[in-house]
Amino acid sequence: MNVSEAIVAILAESGVEHIFGLPGDTGMDFYDALYHNEGRIQHILTRDERSASFMADAYARVSGRIGVCEGPSGGGATYIVPGVAEAHGSSIPLLCLTSDTPVREEGRGVLTELNQPGLFEPITKWAARLHHPRTAPEMVRRALRLATSGRSGAVALSMPADVLAAEVDPADVYPAPEF
Repeated sequence: MNVSEAIVAILAESGVEHIFGLPGDTGMDFYDALYHNEGRIQHILTRDERSASFMADAYARVSGRIGVCEGPSGGGATYIVPGVAEAHGSSIPLLCLTSDTPVREEGRGVLTELNQPGLFEPITKWAARLHHPRTAPEMVRRALRLATSGRSGAVALSMPADVLAAEVDPADVYPAPEF
């Protein structure tokens, strides 16, 4: 199981039924996992990233469930900001997932590289970047928990392409019921 498949499984098990967004080159593994998720989560293709975040916000307001939007790295992350800021300012639970350039290329100035946690930190309850496959499942769970607990709000999680494609131990995804 790779990290993309783990993220989709965790979202589905957490009751997420819809994701609003559009694919980019750094998120193809995530979209492969969405395609193969047996219909548990419906992806709703949007015209642009702004639409994705506003649609996720509206979905959360109408359904009473967390809204989830997804966008690609670089410009896609900047375009998704307005809806994320609106959701957070209105205390609407929203999970913003953005694919990102590979960890191994961090700080090298590659095309679409952007400090996404720094971009989202002022407008979310929590913004983070996945750095290692093993910690990815817990970070996704933490994001869902933070968005929906206390004063609800937006959270943002940056998903580097190499982490999305990396293998993760299913035991980290599906914890044992006994302890």
